Amino acid sequence: MNWKLLKELSDEPGAPGYEEKIRSIMIREFKNLTDEISIDPMGNVIAHIPGIGSKLMIDAHMDEVAFIVNYIDKEGFIRVIPLGGIDPKVFYAERLIIWGKRPIVAVVGSIPPHITRDKTESENKPTPIEDCFIDTGLDNKTVLENISIGDIVTFEGNCIETEFSFIGKAFDDRVGLFIMLESAKMAKEINCDLFLVGTVQEERGLRGAYTPAYTIAPQLGVSLEGTLSNDLPGVPEHKKLARQGQGPELRLSDRSFIANRKWINFLSEIATKRNIKHQLIAKRFGGTNAAVIQISRGGVINAALSIPVRYLHSAQSIVRKSDIENAVALMSALLEEVYKFNIETDSF
Repeated sequence: MNWKLLKELSDEPGAPGYEEKIRSIMIREFKNLTDEISIDPMGNVIAHIPGIGSKLMIDAHMDEVAFIVNYIDKEGFIRVIPLGGIDPKVFYAERLIIWGKRPIVAVVGSIPPHITRDKTESENKPTPIEDCFIDTGLDNKTVLENISIGDIVTFEGNCIETEFSFIGKAFDDRVGLFIMLESAKMAKEINCDLFLVGTVQEERGLRGAYTPAYTIAPQLGVSLEGTLSNDLPGVPEHKKLARQGQGPELRLSDRSFIANRKWINFLSEIATKRNIKHQLIAKRFGGTNAAVIQISRGGVINAALSIPVRYLHSAQSIVRKSDIENAVALMSALLEEVYKFNIETDSF
């Protein structure tokens, strides 16, 4: 397992609409798999590995939750707005990188609660992201020379490998990209017509996946994701959902998606046969590219496979090595056995 690649994917910036650095890594890695690589007008990168059998599209999104500069005051303090869903509670005092003319490290500040008028309210409610300010520690002239409205801001990347896990940013969805690449490399043979897609702008409404799904028109699909893991102290058992150490989540439902049961059962049966840990999860919140791919053109038989990630959409999250290894094993097994799946719908 090329863990160095996962760390590289985690550390590099890739805000929605600004995925260039991640796309460059994906192109570099795709070149080890195929010569048929293209970029569509949205910025999605598509690698085609021609083969006989069903047309299978595997996707994972390249973007991460981030911010964009929308105001700079005369003293050099900066305001940002979020790109993606970020809880204000995990924003204050974090270290950021502003990608201006040069990368500039900064910290999130806000008015101290003990000098605000309504002390009770300020202590109980986090300051909205738009009301926080970004402090670079530089003078206003240097700030204005290097930072402009529209510059992208990300959490600082410094992925750490531990004995059992990785701690870093953007595992939603760099872990999905990693699984896509590693499973294609690991598969002994690929028994389908395979399209690997790194998509853009997932964190801004699943926007990027529309175009490649329409263009490719796959018969089958799997969206690879990082999903919220609530296996934490104080969380009721029925709300913990995907647990770390139990393998990837095979998602039955979420806010906007209902999996094709025949297809998800096929994945589960492969995992069971090969003793690959996995967990079937049904929930009513969250969303992935699987939802928009499923309804593209005449419809796609689609599934979502997700890795449990603790502290999703924050500066530092945790992902378990064993969950990634099980996901890679399952996806490589799928590439080998997908020809056994009967895509014909049941007749009436």
